[in-house]
Amino acid sequence: MTSLVPLFSSRFLFVRHGESEANAEKVIGGSRDVALTDVGRQEAAEAAARLANERIGSVFASPMLRTWETAEIIAASKEDLEVQAVAGITERRYGVWEGQPKDQFDRALKPDGGESPEEFNARTIEALQPVTGRSPVLIVAHSGTFRALRVHLLGVVAYDSVPNAQPIEFLPPSSTGGAWTIQPVG
Repeated sequence: MTSLVPLFSSRFLFVRHGESEANAEKVIGGSRDVALTDVGRQEAAEAAARLANERIGSVFASPMLRTWETAEIIAASKEDLEVQAVAGITERRYGVWEGQPKDQFDRALKPDGGESPEEFNARTIEALQPVTGRSPVLIVAHSGTFRALRVHLLGVVAYDSVPNAQPIEFLPPSSTGGAWTIQPVG
């Protein structure tokens, strides 16, 4: 029997959702609950294939359509995995920027009616603190969630995007005072 471990105490996996309708339109999706495209469903299946040799103990996901469907596709490729929702890791709220071309805005700023990066990061990390599951845990969420994790665990502040459906491994420090590292899986 595998014991339950807190997310931030051991190795865990992360996957951003597959291509969403907003991604295909090259607009900011943010808190809009958009679905995966056919390409996104295929990307999720490819992520499941890249994770085929990985033991996954628990799957947690943002409850948004694009992440939930991605998580279900991955979980269906494994035995006895149920996807559990973590409401606080939904994508950053971009307010008036949502639905607008994503290259028009500086994501380091706070949009009207939206969250600042700092507010979003705090919300995300607070929501993940109580996550406990069978190791290794898989988190299926958003590019913003990845950035929040990277800031929290690695101290890296950047507003780039992680590729859709690319599994990423978060590895804890090998020694006290060491740094977390990340690397692609598959």
